[in-house]
Amino acid sequence: MNKERLIDNFIHMVKIASPSKDERQVADYLKQQLEELGMEVYEDDAGYKVGGNTGNIVGILKAPGKKKVLLSAHMDTVLPCENINPVIDNGIIRTDGTTILGGDDKAGIADIIEAIRVIKEKDYDHPEIIVVFSICEELGLLGAKNFEIEKYSPDYSFILDSGGKAGVAIIQTPYSAKGEIVVIGKSAHAGIDPETGVNALTVAAHVITKLKLGRIDSETTSNIGMVRGGEAINIVMAEVTLKYEARSFSKEKLENLLKDTQEKFDKITKQFGATYEYNVDRGYPGYHLKDDEEIVSYFRKACEKMGIECITKSTGGGSDSNIYTGKGYKAMTIGVGMSKVHTKEEFIAIEDLYQTTELLIELLKGIA
Repeated sequence: MNKERLIDNFIHMVKIASPSKDERQVADYLKQQLEELGMEVYEDDAGYKVGGNTGNIVGILKAPGKKKVLLSAHMDTVLPCENINPVIDNGIIRTDGTTILGGDDKAGIADIIEAIRVIKEKDYDHPEIIVVFSICEELGLLGAKNFEIEKYSPDYSFILDSGGKAGVAIIQTPYSAKGEIVVIGKSAHAGIDPETGVNALTVAAHVITKLKLGRIDSETTSNIGMVRGGEAINIVMAEVTLKYEARSFSKEKLENLLKDTQEKFDKITKQFGATYEYNVDRGYPGYHLKDDEEIVSYFRKACEKMGIECITKSTGGGSDSNIYTGKGYKAMTIGVGMSKVHTKEEFIAIEDLYQTTELLIELLKGIA
């Protein structure tokens, strides 16, 4: 592996601003990279579907008759991502503190590109490799949702998009649901005739005291993260919008929680003479990989060859793996060493970039 080339490529990419729906510049750079590797390169229409300026970038490294492995990382980053100034200090890459770094998920992209370069240069035996650099992951996995994975039918998919050092594999993630619940009361002048109004916030507050929120059990969480409403201080609030989400490793528990939540809104709004609109949709599906499944076994063997610990774990978050699993394709998310993501304190250790790339190479050689 060319360690200097890996770091240079990572540094170059993080300097390219790529907020969600505006990944065009980094997409063009990556298309060129994949073409130089001799891959068949495509851009799909996901950008058109979500209102962005580029689609998912797909590269194919053919290996007829071999197993098919999908490798993926997302191109978009959270804000602020303009004028990123990476700083290398004692083996750590961070920023000057004015922006995020963008290791989420350009570290994953850099690892994938370097791994394929090494495989090509060393002429290693390899499976058919399908590279997907997705868009709008930070907006709710939109790139993966609009990627037609069925066209490529991979046997295994590895998504490089998690914290944790090389050797970490996410084998369980939750089912999710999120959306808005709007409580509708009746406006009135708050100083002259408040009794003729129905304060939507008061109604919502009574419902909230009855809801199951926070950590429900070891598998399930529920949260109201935003509240919006009101027109003026002297008007009884006629409408309030609650941003709600729920997650559970158990699909049945999630469904029961959502049913209970809606029943409480139904009962209490009626008591106050109010109404409500329930716009909570099912989000990404959860998944749970067993220890003896092939995709896990291949990953564990690659870790053994490198002499690093294989750590399988669950997480309360989701990734593109959830979408691909929901479409019927085995997928797992693996660690790339990113830390404090979505903050200006984000950083990644150079050694973690190296080890993740080496692990990826061993993984691909093992599946071949």
